[in-house]
Amino acid sequence: MIYLLAGPGPAGSGFIVKPNQAMSWRALMLVYLGIATVALAVGLSFYFNGLTLILPFSGLEILALGAALYVSAWRGGEQEVILIDDDRIVIERGRQAPVSRHVFQRAWVKVILERSWNCWYPSRLLLRSHGRQLEVGKFLNEQERQGFALELRNALKNNQASKN
Repeated sequence: MIYLLAGPGPAGSGFIVKPNQAMSWRALMLVYLGIATVALAVGLSFYFNGLTLILPFSGLEILALGAALYVSAWRGGEQEVILIDDDRIVIERGRQAPVSRHVFQRAWVKVILERSWNCWYPSRLLLRSHGRQLEVGKFLNEQERQGFALELRNALKNNQASKN
């Protein structure tokens, strides 16, 4: 998901790039508790009917599902903030606060959509400058990545046009 940030004046702009989240944390916990309740009820019913090994496997199933949902929700909280001003591009990554920060000189940055050598692997959206490159929008789908590449190129052109 891509959000456009409009800064003060024509020179300041930016983007917030986040993965798509299907559910909020609360809704995810309610779904998990519902599935866990059903799995535990089935396991207990088999346990009381003499099939004792079903209950431990039911518990493992509940733990594995909980771990998978937690990792999915954790990764869904990532974001990239890309700020473009007169002379630089700042990319900050993190969840609620920036964990990493990368700065490029705006005049030298090239936006490159690099296709993979095999057709089933997604492309990579790269910002390159002075021998360094940084991949942005890793969690976007292919169509969003292509649109975002176009938006970044337009933002860089608009900033160059407003500077001249």
